[in-house]
Amino acid sequence: MDNKKKLLNTWESKRNFFNACQLKFMACIFMLISHISQTAYIDILGYPNLHKPMMLIGRISFPIFCFFIVQGIILTRDVRKYLLRLFIFALISEIPFDLAFYGKINPYSQNVFLTLFLGALLIYTLTYIEKIGVNRLLKVVISFSSLLFFMLISKLLFSDYSYKGIFAMFLLYLGRNKKSYTALALFIGFYFEAYLYKVVYGSIGFILLYNGKRGKMNKWFFYAFYPVHLLLIYFFMNYVTI
Repeated sequence: MDNKKKLLNTWESKRNFFNACQLKFMACIFMLISHISQTAYIDILGYPNLHKPMMLIGRISFPIFCFFIVQGIILTRDVRKYLLRLFIFALISEIPFDLAFYGKINPYSQNVFLTLFLGALLIYTLTYIEKIGVNRLLKVVISFSSLLFFMLISKLLFSDYSYKGIFAMFLLYLGRNKKSYTALALFIGFYFEAYLYKVVYGSIGFILLYNGKRGKMNKWFFYAFYPVHLLLIYFFMNYVTI
């Protein structure tokens, strides 16, 4: 059985609630709520007491996006176009990201699309390694070398979540074909955020309710949402008087 069929057999379910479109949309809303808080816009609105709860809600979003990076690389019809889209939006999103969070260009912090792109490249590399005709031990060595390489690149480029996000996607790839393994991957992979009242683990419940269906979605909405909402936050912080 190939990777696509294994993945679909694991996740397709008539009993679960959420398709990919619904989960991604919820992740976008959680991210928006968090970014309103993290960029200090909530202080401008006059509700500083909401800063922490709003920021915590956003912890649920990144694991969901990482989960769908693994799904996307395996299920996409054209992996090169998929990777290209991630790379292009990493470039497009950088200025909105810098403006919203720093108010200026900051070369020492890159947006989350770059992390997702590097993670996707790692997953693509791992799927390729699985197909090459070498012994199992050598495949393991090459796979872990690839992991370390992409973790290092992520750290050197100052990508959001850095090497920790890359490692989390690696674990999600390893656990992709069993829901219990995916839950364990989420638990271990996002432990680095567990100190924030364990809210990040709320993502496990949402992901385990995924029904394996794509849903009706415009893929460009989810790509564009990130830079557009950051630009809007920057605009309202600087040019709209409350």
